Amino acid sequence: MNNKSNRALQKQDFETYTELEDVIQEMDDFVDAIIVEGVRDKAALEGLGITKEIVLCSSKPDTWFVDYLRSRHKRVTILTDYDEAGKKFNKKLTSRLEHAGIKVENQYRGRIGRILGLRGMRDIESVNSLKKRLF
Repeated sequence: MNNKSNRALQKQDFETYTELEDVIQEMDDFVDAIIVEGVRDKAALEGLGITKEIVLCSSKPDTWFVDYLRSRHKRVTILTDYDEAGKKFNKKLTSRLEHAGIKVENQYRGRIGRILGLRGMRDIESVNSLKKRLF
């Protein structure tokens, strides 16, 4: 790859990362907690400066999980993977949480998914590799 192509890719990476940072910061100011699937997703968000609680959720959220969230948080967002399984899980979990009285802010999932998707990324943990390329 020549230097010009390499600089263009680095510029795209930087623009993607900056756009993600902006959405993440807005989300961090607005929601009480963020729900993710795995520890690498959590680490990626922490690396972007999230200060709110990041809650890990297995693919089968039990009553304890819903009760825990309801007792501590009024407004959450769910950042599961952007594949079919992640979309399905997000829909199921959203329904369950909203039934329990917790507001799920899905606009952040949509905005982050669009940003990542433009670069061919399908999960939150991809932010780690993007950050490594830049820094």
